[in-house]
Amino acid sequence: MDGILLVDGYNVINNWPELSDLKEHDLSYAREQLVADLAEFQALCGISVIVVFDAHFVKGGVGHSEHYLGVEVVYTREGETADNWIERYAVQHRLASQEEKNLSLFVATYDWLEQRIISAQGAYRVTPQELRQDMQKIKNIEKMRLSSKCERVLLDHHLSESTKKVLEGWRRHKFSDF
Repeated sequence: MDGILLVDGYNVINNWPELSDLKEHDLSYAREQLVADLAEFQALCGISVIVVFDAHFVKGGVGHSEHYLGVEVVYTREGETADNWIERYAVQHRLASQEEKNLSLFVATYDWLEQRIISAQGAYRVTPQELRQDMQKIKNIEKMRLSSKCERVLLDHHLSESTKKVLEGWRRHKFSDF
């Protein structure tokens, strides 16, 4: 699957029960777990993932981004919400798409207003539950693919009789037969 997936990080954390419970004890670890799960999804399906975390209440916070496990992680600046950042990105993506064929943009959020805004920009909305189901489905497909039995391919089946004879001679140290 080609495309870009923007994830409203705290929105997803708050809507996935296992991460919501985790954030009550350690918000930082909940963020890391979300990014790790998204990194696995990115690796399995080939979509580029950008996860955006609000930092608009952080006094003097300057926005920055970093790559963690291959996922771009964005922290917004003071006064900027993840919604604001995602909306701006969607507009820029739409404008770039008008000039050249661009990748599809998907946005994962439960925020109804945000879903409407990004849809108006040509992006596809994905609820956190749909994202979770897609991630689980991709994992299950990969597990099945890896666990399916492979047929044994023996080298012996691909060698000519003369080559087999030479190799057997080497194995038995009968060099005089050559």
